[in-house]
Amino acid sequence: MNLSDAAVSGFELNTDASLVDPDWDDFAESHDRRFGLAISHFKSLVKGRAYDNQVMRLRVGSEGFYAQARNFPAAFFGDTRSPEITTVQEAEAQAAVWEAVAHYRAGEAQSLTTIYSGDDPPDVFFGYRLTGDRRYELGHVRTSLPLHLRVLVDAPEESPLVGAPAGVLIYQRTRRGEHVLLRAAGRRQPLLAGVKIFD
Repeated sequence: MNLSDAAVSGFELNTDASLVDPDWDDFAESHDRRFGLAISHFKSLVKGRAYDNQVMRLRVGSEGFYAQARNFPAAFFGDTRSPEITTVQEAEAQAAVWEAVAHYRAGEAQSLTTIYSGDDPPDVFFGYRLTGDRRYELGHVRTSLPLHLRVLVDAPEESPLVGAPAGVLIYQRTRRGEHVLLRAAGRRQPLLAGVKIFD
């Protein structure tokens, strides 16, 4: 399969697993070797509207979407599915954020990423389910509304967060103070699983 074939069926690029307890001495080089070309290709593919803030770039276009941390660009998620995107009031945003955290705590999400501040170091929570009840967690979940949240839902039945048993929800508070919810139902094939960038 090449990238043009993948674009028809859809693919996603998710670096979450590489952030689970990495070898920091070798991290930058190994991460770039594994994901660098794919991230560059994905960013060139997705052209569209920016919903950026001080901690995350969020771009949405007809070819899909991606989210990338500004101060830690190794944290990247992209999908070639054109998502549903809405601007909501703060109360609806808070309800979606709480529901996302509840999904993760109940074991109905593969990962949860929240960024609460752009401080150095930033106030973040990253949770990733390994196998069974095993999980990797960094930071603490806060009750305050974050600047960014991404949850990868993997529930036994349809989740109101994404309108399907599996999918992605992203909340982003933009620089202009808008509360944006992005939803993409379903999951696509991982980009690096059997996809050759060059023939």
